[in-house]
Amino acid sequence: MDRFLRVPDLQHVHTSYLLLGMLVVAALAAGVLFQIGLIGVLLRAFGYVARGTIRGGFRIWQVFFGWASWEAFLAIGTAVLVGGGLLGGWFPGLRIACGATAIVMGASACLAYMFIDLERNEVERGYKAVHNPLKGQQPAEHLKRYGKQVRVPLLLSAAVVTIAGFALLNQGLYETMASGWYRVAEDTDRPIYADFLAFSITRVLNLVDVLDLAKSHRILGAESVRPAAWPAAALAGAFKIFFTVVLLHQVFASLRQGKMLAETIADFWSPHEPIHQRARNALPVYGVVAIVPLMRSLRSIASLTKEQRDQLPLILESMGPSIIPALERHLDDSHEHVRAVSAAALGRLQSSGSAPLLVAMAGDESAIVRQGVIEALGLLGTPSSGSVRKPGFLRRRLGSRGGGLRGGVGRWIRWRRKGVVLPASNGDVVELVVGTLESALDDESTAVRAEAVASLGRIGEAAAAVAPKLIATVKEEEEDESLLCEAARTLGRIGGEPQATADALVGLLAAAAPEVKAAAAEALGALKGRAASAVPALAALLQDREESVRTAAAEAIAQVGPLDEAATETLVEGLASEDTIVRAQTAEALGTIGSAAEEAAPALVEAMGDDNDRVRAEAVEAIGKIGESAATVAVPALIRALEDDDDTVRALAAEALGQMGHSAGEAVPALAAALGHVNPQVRVNAAEALANLGPAAAAGARGALEAAASDEDGGVRSRAVLALGEIGPPEPGSMRLVLAAFEDDDPLVRAAAATSAGRWGVADEPVLRGLLALLDDPNDQVKIEVARVLPKLAGPAPEVIEGLCRRLLEDDDDPVQAHAALALGKLGPDAVAAGEALLRAARTAEVGVREQAMRAIAMIQPPEAVEAFAVGLKDAATEVRILASAGWINAEAVPAEAAPALIEALRDPEVRVRANAAQAMARLDSVPAEAVPLLIECATDPHDALRLASATALKAAPRRPSPR
Repeated sequence: MDRFLRVPDLQHVHTSYLLLGMLVVAALAAGVLFQIGLIGVLLRAFGYVARGTIRGGFRIWQVFFGWASWEAFLAIGTAVLVGGGLLGGWFPGLRIACGATAIVMGASACLAYMFIDLERNEVERGYKAVHNPLKGQQPAEHLKRYGKQVRVPLLLSAAVVTIAGFALLNQGLYETMASGWYRVAEDTDRPIYADFLAFSITRVLNLVDVLDLAKSHRILGAESVRPAAWPAAALAGAFKIFFTVVLLHQVFASLRQGKMLAETIADFWSPHEPIHQRARNALPVYGVVAIVPLMRSLRSIASLTKEQRDQLPLILESMGPSIIPALERHLDDSHEHVRAVSAAALGRLQSSGSAPLLVAMAGDESAIVRQGVIEALGLLGTPSSGSVRKPGFLRRRLGSRGGGLRGGVGRWIRWRRKGVVLPASNGDVVELVVGTLESALDDESTAVRAEAVASLGRIGEAAAAVAPKLIATVKEEEEDESLLCEAARTLGRIGGEPQATADALVGLLAAAAPEVKAAAAEALGALKGRAASAVPALAALLQDREESVRTAAAEAIAQVGPLDEAATETLVEGLASEDTIVRAQTAEALGTIGSAAEEAAPALVEAMGDDNDRVRAEAVEAIGKIGESAATVAVPALIRALEDDDDTVRALAAEALGQMGHSAGEAVPALAAALGHVNPQVRVNAAEALANLGPAAAAGARGALEAAASDEDGGVRSRAVLALGEIGPPEPGSMRLVLAAFEDDDPLVRAAAATSAGRWGVADEPVLRGLLALLDDPNDQVKIEVARVLPKLAGPAPEVIEGLCRRLLEDDDDPVQAHAALALGKLGPDAVAAGEALLRAARTAEVGVREQAMRAIAMIQPPEAVEAFAVGLKDAATEVRILASAGWINAEAVPAEAAPALIEALRDPEVRVRANAAQAMARLDSVPAEAVPLLIECATDPHDALRLASATALKAAPRRPSPR
């Protein structure tokens, strides 16, 4: 019987079964709780509380200590602790107050670190951006403002202050009202601050069992003070939990950030393009955090390709101005590639404040560094550099409560150590840059000299003083063709003394290399009228054997101005050359020159009688390009050319007559006759010429054009129908032909018929019926032309709106949809019935269609406008967001439900969207309080319209004290 009454030995084998059973029951219970959603609710509640606590701690730190560096924070915390410790001997309660203050200081700083670190993670994941946020990204304003402050040194300082404050709090409690909460060692008469500090430190050392350093090293046994009552134990437990959370957050965040950044940098150097491209796109989101490890990896690279040297500054530029101080610190690096890349990136960031540092590096021993420095200086001196928003702009405008003077003095001292004078203005920066680039023209490295020349060209006319030095360089570098080409282009951009510059470029026109001659010709063209003396030299190049040289010379003459007598004589000689090719090339060049070759028109007319078909064709085409100024001498010859034996000459003659303007009225009979020529191209050009002549051709050509409207060639029919619309109001025969053309087999003819109907403006029933039918034409161009003319002819007729909406929603061609939306917009408020279709297009269509749909909604203002503008403000396309934000300005009133979308638009990366949103916000009956901080930020923007709109909105905003 004893065997059956035996009690199970739970301390042996059955204990294991019991433990496993309890685990199974716990797992089942957890599964049930998960299925019913209780665990999810608890996790969400915990997350909400955690986020609220972190955000609240950050706000406390921001209000009271956001101005302080970690050194200042530690100094303040130490002062509070020392004051509480010293004065607590007389006023023990003061130790409680000072200890609690230190705990609040330290805890808020720890939570601020966690808050900023979470924002860093959002930047890494692409949800936020520190610099130039894209659509869909929020600006990481807190990271941008406090990222340099809130780093590991602040976290360590906060931990020290918190631990020391906890010790002081416990000492104060022990000495005032809670001595029973603590158990004091028997050999300790009266515990001192050091005992409570040891008590606090041991709480940190045994955060988790895995890290229970205190217990493993028997430190707990040496404690003089321990909790004896639940209040002290609760304080110690809360203290331990807080530091556990902070420690785990820091450990995991550091591992995550360090691992991701290290992998991204390693992938950047990968030879595999997809891996490299992914890393290249990912690096900018890390911002200033990536600078040190990236430069460290750069030092380990044995050699750097030109592509890599070019890419790195672009990547660094996309990180934004916040990295400028870090780049400046790397200008003294021992590795040449680090110095070169840092310098080039500062130039791309338009950091004019770094100009003195870069100037000091212009004498660097490395040619690669000097080249990067010269490139950067050229970018700093460009006209756009003065308008670029500099780092710290907002702080300079609003004023800084700390650190500003120290930073400014520090930078001044660093510049003074290098022996460089700080420029006072952007003009001084340009002067400093230009002087340095002028010195670089004497550099021993050809690459550096070439970069200096190119940089001077980027600066433009502000570098005109260097022109004499550059001209001397041109004379010295006779064998370097690439440098000569760059020097020629730069001379054309900077100008200088006109005659000296023109003479130097004329000298380059005699170079052996065609590339140099073409570059010099282009530069002379850039000088325009200042290079008038170079026209004869340019005219000589019109007979060069290289087409690129001839084209450049002809285009330059066209820019410089009319041909003078000497140049005209040179070209006339070319037209009279015995060489057929020379004659043809000269005529072609004169056509390229265009109206500036007016004086050569008589010679070209003479060349129209040349024995060679090509010469005649080039001469006729050149006359057409010179235009109406040559009509007096050219029209009779062109009429004769319509009878030329060569069809190409005839076709070009018809085209040229169309370019003679009203002076070609006498050519109408000849052009009408040409409509019956056997060659279709001649007929096409004749019809186009008659269309260009307009009403002047009505009397003598209408019958011929009506006959041509039934031509066997579709191209001729379409041009004839178009011409009928151009020459004046319709006659019955013309109207019948256009109505018949609505059903032509050739889509070009149908489109031409729609165009002519629109020109006539006749809105009778047959025309409208034909146009409405063409809205469903299989050809896209026909539908586009119909959508263009229908609103003008038919107005907001229901069938027109219905047809345009059908094309907007059902057509498979984006341009057709876009033109349908554009047509609906032209109908204005009368097309309110199209609101739903336009809203759908604004949501789902291609970007060009969305743009036109949003524009139409802004013009019509249908009931769907509120929803459409809210959708448009979230669009990925900048232009759509601009139109959506501008739509509120055109509205009769801005409803209150638009406020959330407008508040979001105040964060948009595009300044015009922010300006429109601020202007619309001012029209609200009541400006929301949450919009005020964003409006204040916008009111300090460099953009005038945004500042004005924000200030106007702020006048209507609710008054509230500014956070300090």
